[in-house]
Amino acid sequence: MNERNKGLFPLVLGAGVLSVCGLFFGLFLWLSQPSIPSGSRIAGEARSGPMSDSLSTLDAIPSGYYDYGGSATMVPIRQAVETLLSAEASDFLLNYVNPIDSAPNSTRGIDMLLSGEIAFADASRSIRPEEYEIAEQLGFELQQTPVAIDGVAVTVHPDLDIEGLTVQQLKDIYLGNIVNWREVGGPDLAIQAFSMLPSTSGTANFFSRRILKREPLSDRVTIVTETTPVLRQVAATPGSIYYVSAPLAVPQCSVKTLPIATAADRPYVAPYLTPPVDPAACPRQRNEINRDAFRNGTYPLLRRLFVISKKGDSSDAIAGQAYGEILLSAEGQMLVEQSGFVSIR
Repeated sequence: MNERNKGLFPLVLGAGVLSVCGLFFGLFLWLSQPSIPSGSRIAGEARSGPMSDSLSTLDAIPSGYYDYGGSATMVPIRQAVETLLSAEASDFLLNYVNPIDSAPNSTRGIDMLLSGEIAFADASRSIRPEEYEIAEQLGFELQQTPVAIDGVAVTVHPDLDIEGLTVQQLKDIYLGNIVNWREVGGPDLAIQAFSMLPSTSGTANFFSRRILKREPLSDRVTIVTETTPVLRQVAATPGSIYYVSAPLAVPQCSVKTLPIATAADRPYVAPYLTPPVDPAACPRQRNEINRDAFRNGTYPLLRRLFVISKKGDSSDAIAGQAYGEILLSAEGQMLVEQSGFVSIR
């Protein structure tokens, strides 16, 4: 990727993405910096160097202009990091690229990286074997750097009277085996489930692997391509259900997130701090992420967020590796927390 003049500022994001970024970034102002041992990383995940205590201690942050793309889940992190870079590393200029043919998502971002459209990608899932193989056929290697912990929250209409769902009940809903809320202790009301496609969305891919065990979605499930419109639909549809990144869903006033249990004989664990905020108090008060349950692993629907980059010493590889290191610095992990996620260090 060619470098441009160092004085060139990043292009303005698309209006839709910018509005979502503003919503996200304004919601989360937590400043704690808890630690997760680096040894808890998933085996085989790459990190380009030792974790830095501070952004100023990084060996090399490149100069130049780089395109990147990927996961819509990581929008608030991107917004925060770009603000940090403008103050601390203004020669490292980043431009987030929206795909022309689809909404932003992890799969499309990795595809764009493989095709050379962008230097690196954000992803809410790990690299697939076939993506490693494609990269090798193209003459380079991919690596993934875990940078944050995220929970997936299950959203329903705020008036739905139900204590929570087990993982098996959630699976049965999306496989079409449970079709009415009364079957899981709720009212006599037909269930309307929404989902993105596992082949495109990192969040849907996680749900397919973790909950559905890769069984296909029921024909009763309505397929969607963007989160914000479907959250509005959930808010307007009493029998609806949808799953999404917890930092987006938990603070919402218009939908409710459900506690989840690993099994029928296990306690429900909420993705939000309990007791929940009275809906009448929102938006003056908003529900907050249950960080302790995310850190200690008691919340059942947890995943990691990644920076996907090339290995090697090419310009694109160096840029992607540097971006991952920035997110793992003390300042970067603080921004992860401020953006509503949980630090991985």
